[in-house]
Amino acid sequence: MLKIRRHFAWAITALMLLSSSVFADEKTAAPSSETAPEENPLLITTDHGLTFIGIVLAHKALRNSKAYHNWPFLAFAMPAAWNSAVNFQKDINKLVTFKGTTGGAFSFAGLNLSAEANFELIHLLEFGIQGTLGSAFNYGDAATFMGVFDPEERDYSQDVFMTEFTYGVKYKASLTIPLMVFLPKSDWTKIILKPNASLTYNAYTGAEDGEVWKAGAENSVNGFKYSYGGVLIYILPFERVPMAMVSANVSGFKHAYDFDKAYKDYDPGFVSVSITPMLSIKIAEKWNSMLMASFTRDRLYEKYRYEPTEEILQKRIGSEWNAKTIIWTFTRKF
Repeated sequence: MLKIRRHFAWAITALMLLSSSVFADEKTAAPSSETAPEENPLLITTDHGLTFIGIVLAHKALRNSKAYHNWPFLAFAMPAAWNSAVNFQKDINKLVTFKGTTGGAFSFAGLNLSAEANFELIHLLEFGIQGTLGSAFNYGDAATFMGVFDPEERDYSQDVFMTEFTYGVKYKASLTIPLMVFLPKSDWTKIILKPNASLTYNAYTGAEDGEVWKAGAENSVNGFKYSYGGVLIYILPFERVPMAMVSANVSGFKHAYDFDKAYKDYDPGFVSVSITPMLSIKIAEKWNSMLMASFTRDRLYEKYRYEPTEEILQKRIGSEWNAKTIIWTFTRKF
């Protein structure tokens, strides 16, 4: 666990150094009334929102459920999360802009805090670092939303809320390509492409190195994950439906040797692919909505049905494409 703590401490230190370098000019003495106003002031904004979410789980996502494995789909809705964030932006010069965000979200999955620092070059190339800290509720013995997998007992040891934590560090970069510049000017040709890449270190305090854990809805291990892909953004000429997007990503664990040998058949080196079409909907001045569907290339196991707690001990025999979820969110801004 010492190695994990060093990674986390290094990332937080880096965030603090990035912030201090940007705000160094802000720590000078207060200007007199004769001082000219600063040309590029520090802009600070706050965002607060309550998100409601409706979820449709297709049959593929339900096949290992004891109660719903024969259902064609299951739909439900719930208050998802309260989100708060403080955003910072400052133009360092004509070429470089600093953007920082710190905030948190409280949801049915737990409490999550984050802080990030980004530098933007000519408003096109952006790179930065993000640190996260989170916890999750204990759903009990029947669910596996929180807990550590014990390969000997083939069961999850559940943790009480706020006794164990997940944390991580993400290094990320993205490029904005305004395709509209190369297309005939029209209300129907406002298209933007944003390729991106990230390297994330995930960790859970309740798991030793090499031991698989599940927190929230994610199977993971204390180690690095990579992701690369892009988002195609289509700005639409409609007041109520201002934007359509398609996100495509490839992701996987960077080092298969981070896993204990007990998980070899699970194939830690498997590469996942996801395609997510999204539609932005503006309901009112302070109400926004997002409709999205998730199509993923997942592991195909030797057993079609298995106990949920045994997923990460299954033998992979191939891959399959699934349409697992349709999600519709509604957000009220404050």
